[in-house]
Amino acid sequence: MMGKAWMGGVIWTACLSFQLAAGCGGATAGGETPEVSGQATTGANQPNPTTPAVGSGGGAESSGASDSPPASEPAASAPVTPESPSAGGGDVWGAPEGESGQPLPQRRTMNGAARTAYEAGLDASRRGDDAGAKAQFERALAADPAAHKAAYGLGVLADRAGQTNKAQQYFRDALRMQPDYERAVQGMVNIFARSGSVHDAVAFVAPLAQRFERNLSLQAIYADVLTAADRMEEAEVAARAALRRDERFVPAMLSLAKANLRRGRKELAESVLEQAAAIDGDNAELHFLQGKMAHEKGRLSNALTSYRRAVELRPDYAEARVALGIQYMAAGNYAQALGEFEQTAKLAPGLVAVHLNLGDAYRATKQWQNAKASFEKALRMKEDLPEAHFNMALMYMAAGAEFPGLNLMDAMQRALAEFNNYRRVMGPRLARGDASEAYVADIQRGIDREVKRVEREQAQAAREAERAARQKAAAEGGGDEAEEEYE
Repeated sequence: MMGKAWMGGVIWTACLSFQLAAGCGGATAGGETPEVSGQATTGANQPNPTTPAVGSGGGAESSGASDSPPASEPAASAPVTPESPSAGGGDVWGAPEGESGQPLPQRRTMNGAARTAYEAGLDASRRGDDAGAKAQFERALAADPAAHKAAYGLGVLADRAGQTNKAQQYFRDALRMQPDYERAVQGMVNIFARSGSVHDAVAFVAPLAQRFERNLSLQAIYADVLTAADRMEEAEVAARAALRRDERFVPAMLSLAKANLRRGRKELAESVLEQAAAIDGDNAELHFLQGKMAHEKGRLSNALTSYRRAVELRPDYAEARVALGIQYMAAGNYAQALGEFEQTAKLAPGLVAVHLNLGDAYRATKQWQNAKASFEKALRMKEDLPEAHFNMALMYMAAGAEFPGLNLMDAMQRALAEFNNYRRVMGPRLARGDASEAYVADIQRGIDREVKRVEREQAQAAREAERAARQKAAAEGGGDEAEEEYE
């Protein structure tokens, strides 16, 4: 019996949550070689026992990838079709505007000492040594107080450690050093996303996108934020503006594809993705989106291949790892799924959904106490999380008397309590015929059977004890009579 696969608490196949990010693997404004990737996003929770959408993740990455974190879910806007070019130009996206607008701030380069420390920090981060990375990034900032990449790297590490306020301060420091630094903007947006503060995200990004209109990555971020705020026409304007400057700018193309997906226009989305793939077939987010589309069409083998490719291209792509893990779970490859979720928990420990999926993978591999710890961690991160109660109930059902320190009755009673907690938290959102109803009925029948079994065993034990007492008394009485006869 499998549990729910969760990411952001929103159904993959039915609706898509508040997920904000710019493109991964496309061109970058400002002429800078990117080095450190962004953080994970998450969305509002809406329990449902099917596969959900996922959020983006990050860590340190080598140069050559995008200077923006990966995009997540589709954003809504009016469709853009290759057959209907924008007015004012003969190409698909409109007239080129590469030279219009305010020139961008020059991208600073670190001095030699700072660069050496910064690269050492990247190496430490790749090895999973966050403490070592932090020390090196701090050393880089000490050597060059304007090293915006080092400040950003410290923000990533702080966010990964759950130090949200400190992360925000580092991202703001990076923007003070480099005012149009899209990675720092994305870091701030991701934090707003996790708290559900979409309007704060819009208010933060809008003036930057308007001021630095030549920064195409900022325009893509802005488009996704506007989509999350249901300001779809404005989102399309932002994406089109980037494509008018560079019709081959893949992140904006992906934003348009996501927009069409959001509106259910899958053929249009697929067409845009095909164009993007012709430009940059090694774009990790492109493969992730193709995986999502394949999943929705029921082509699970194709989805698995696409997710694997996304992770190969970007090992720190947390949302792709979660999607891959969910596919492994669905296929019964629990050990592989567990490996993906454990890796994602290191990359994006602040995502509640990561711990929900990790807990379910532990449950599937019968690591009961680890499963319980993961679900409880998710509940500490988000109190009264219905998904955690649901999956914890399934865990107790599956474990039964195998759960350390519990007998079968204890386990069933705990499962019943967790299902009741799930139903309580869901409240009016609980659908008629929710899966929990059948589980509760099954558990109650199991408890009734267990009560009767225990009563039968107790009665049998009492009868056997009484029989043993009579035999003992008879044996003792018979011994006395024999002794009297002998005398």
